[in-house]
Amino acid sequence: MRLSLTLFAVFCCSSVLFAEDVFRFRGDNSQGRYNEPGLLDSWPAEGLKPKWVNSELGEGWSSVIKVKDRLYLSCLDSKDSSKESVVCLNLNGKQLWEQTVGAVWSRSYQFPRVTPTYVVGENGDDRLLTLSGNGELYCLAAADGKYLWHKDAFKDYDAPISMWGVSENVEVKNGKVFVTLAGNKALAVAYNIADGSVAWETAPQDDRVSYATPILYENILITLTCRFVWGIDIDTGEVLWKSDFQEDSGGRVQRSGNNCNPHLLKGNQFFVTAGYTQGGAMYEILPDGKGLEKRWGNRTLDSHHHAAVEVDGRIYGSTHDGKFYCCLDWETGDTVYQTTWENLGAADTIYADGKLYLYEEKRGTLGLAKPGDRFEVISSFLVDFGTQQHWAHPVISDGVLYVRHGNSLAAFDIAKK
Repeated sequence: MRLSLTLFAVFCCSSVLFAEDVFRFRGDNSQGRYNEPGLLDSWPAEGLKPKWVNSELGEGWSSVIKVKDRLYLSCLDSKDSSKESVVCLNLNGKQLWEQTVGAVWSRSYQFPRVTPTYVVGENGDDRLLTLSGNGELYCLAAADGKYLWHKDAFKDYDAPISMWGVSENVEVKNGKVFVTLAGNKALAVAYNIADGSVAWETAPQDDRVSYATPILYENILITLTCRFVWGIDIDTGEVLWKSDFQEDSGGRVQRSGNNCNPHLLKGNQFFVTAGYTQGGAMYEILPDGKGLEKRWGNRTLDSHHHAAVEVDGRIYGSTHDGKFYCCLDWETGDTVYQTTWENLGAADTIYADGKLYLYEEKRGTLGLAKPGDRFEVISSFLVDFGTQQHWAHPVISDGVLYVRHGNSLAAFDIAKK
């Protein structure tokens, strides 16, 4: 049956459809905040014990998403280690299906890094969208992984891929999926989710692609390339504004474009941070979205790919080198604190039910901390399963904490009894 291009215009905010579900990387608009009341205030001294661990997955750094009674993540293909795949599990960790989605990135860190994005369609015709490390965009049926369409986006738009491979977790809205290319033929492109046809193309600009995940403010796609932050009209592809992030942050000029984090959004303001001592910058979007103003820059927090989170007007995250855990004031950019955590490394940082959840990369420590004027860890324990780096961002859904480490995914019950 032929699908109309309006089929996926029904897509809306995940918090409206299923409050406990996670439709994309780091949750709603990639903010790292999970609406999960009734969670444990502390953990046992010996650490949490998982409900289950699946240690038979292909390697990868993709996070997991959870929609209704299914989990989805990207892995090294079980049948062909030169390929990537999307894997679907049930809530007991049992694999339901696996679908190959292109060649794995082979130049450096050769495992999948992109988290699939889930799109709700009419009559149960839900879809998954994901980019491979080589810049191929795949649309799959969420029910069984069936191929629906595929675009070799970076090749089609003559877009050079940076040394760590394509890492953008795609954003979707109004029946379209958006890909940042910084190619010779387009800065960005929107595809119609129904059939993969091109909805619009943004004219090429003089910059190179980075690794950052875009966010949405109303009908504006906020994306980051090597040097510039851009605002693009999602209906037309028109560039509404841009700003020189590296100049705005006041940090070190980083020519290789190692910008990896989704931006934090609060009202009409958003915060951008990037590693390698680039620091961060706060911006304000002007009325009607027609302009942008820098509010402040701060070199303290230069998160690598671990992201940050906003809680009650404070920004929490860790520095690129992992030496410091930081808190910044959202309004002023002042550093509230900059401290160490037992000589541990940089940590993925998320928030739920009044607590910060930290997953640090050096030893694989999971921590539970209080937000506030000082860094206070309540509980912690070591992840003792899995392989490779501790880089996949944790997820909380329906009272369960999901932690991925390489070839393993574990589920921890963190709901109060």
